[in-house]
Parts: sequence; structure tokens; C-alpha cells
Amino acid sequence: MTTDTKQGNQMCGGEGVGFRIRNNTAKEAAAYLGITLRELKGLRARKALPFYRIGHRTVTYNPKDLDAFLENCRVEAA
Repeated sequence: MTTDTKQGNQMCGGEGVGFRIRNNTAKEAAAYLGITLRELKGLRARKALPFYRIGHRTVTYNPKDLDAFLENCRVEAA
């Protein structure tokens, strides 16, 4: 695994062939948001949180979408 110094993204693959590791699994996303997998599934069902479905079962979440979701949940102090 190498690091793309321009963007700081981790890359996988051999020399000259690589792809960016950028999306989180449901378990990682739930842990990041501080919620249970069941709550995350509810957010996904209500389409309250963007996700990627790869194939029939695989679901991943972009970290930028998770950060945006948390920002939308923020309540300003009075």
C-alpha cells in the first residue's frame, strides 16, 4: 500500500496500477457516527444518508458523506 502524496489517499495495487481506498463498510460507518448498525440501516432505508450499493449485498459509505451528515445533525448553541 502506498500513499498518493498529492491528495494523501492510500493506494492499493502494484507499481503504476492502483485504486484509492475511500469508502467505509457499514460497520466502520456506524462506529464513526457513533450509532448501531441497526440505526445505520434505518438511515439508509429512509435515504437520509447517501451510500453506494455494489452488487446485491455490499454497501459502502463515503467519508465525506458521513461528515456532511454529522454537520447537518449539529445544533448551534444559543
